Amino acid sequence: MRHEDSTPQVGYIGLGLMGFAMANRLIRAKFELALHTRTAQKAQPLIEAGGVYHLTVEALANAARGGVIFLCLTDSHAVASVCEQLCQGDLDGTLLVDMGTTSVAQTQHCAAQVSAQGGAWLDAPVSGGQVGAEQGTLSIMVGGDSHDLARATPYFAHLGQTVTHIGPTGAGQAAKTANQMIVGSTLNIVAEALLLAERAGANPAKVREALLGGFAGSRILDLHGQRMIDRQFQPGGRISTQRKDLDQAVELCEQLGLTLPLLAEAKSLWHQACEGGYGELDQSGIYQWLVHRNEE
Repeated sequence: MRHEDSTPQVGYIGLGLMGFAMANRLIRAKFELALHTRTAQKAQPLIEAGGVYHLTVEALANAARGGVIFLCLTDSHAVASVCEQLCQGDLDGTLLVDMGTTSVAQTQHCAAQVSAQGGAWLDAPVSGGQVGAEQGTLSIMVGGDSHDLARATPYFAHLGQTVTHIGPTGAGQAAKTANQMIVGSTLNIVAEALLLAERAGANPAKVREALLGGFAGSRILDLHGQRMIDRQFQPGGRISTQRKDLDQAVELCEQLGLTLPLLAEAKSLWHQACEGGYGELDQSGIYQWLVHRNEE
């Protein structure tokens, strides 16, 4: 295993399902990556492909100072912790790009912390799932300064098919929150529709095929609907992650003084699925939870 023996200018922290796929694309594009993740073993394939592993966040920050550091972490708490560690030193022109799903409030707080240490922050959450991350076809929603976006664009070109500058810091995460509201609610109704059709005597595969040709057609019906029919629930994005994202959406909703009843109901359903033991399944596994609920 290689360690801190070189000074690459691109850092990547967080190698979960999405982070690993994106870091792998950057390495394949011949960028020299400094890597850090809590479980070092996850980095091994990327090290073998040319990445340099750093034992600590601080060591990675030193290696990538003045360059770009990508974050793809599990939740807002993890982002806050890593940001605190990065800010222990002088960031001196370093651009931090958060590609995970982080609350708007935490994003704005981190951006202020980083700025005080001489760095800059972009929130750049993504949509498109693990398949999109592997294929480089993600939709990237960016909040922050246009100059900082220009610095990140050469990397984004290898990660996403669509890059949209939504607005100032936090705007990217606001867009991702809206995305997750739509995804979570759509997964619920696709699962219910396919189960209803099957119980009514229709072939769910044929129902999906027919619906894809009309107004009900969607990428979720296409990809996740097929997984529901095939009962293939190996995680790309987990049920527990969708629950976390809807929790953040409800938190933002409350901060804004909004009443959004469908969001509240969707959050409740995803919580029930996690409490029922389905949290580690792929999001399409909401169908499996629904089936079992109707067998009780």
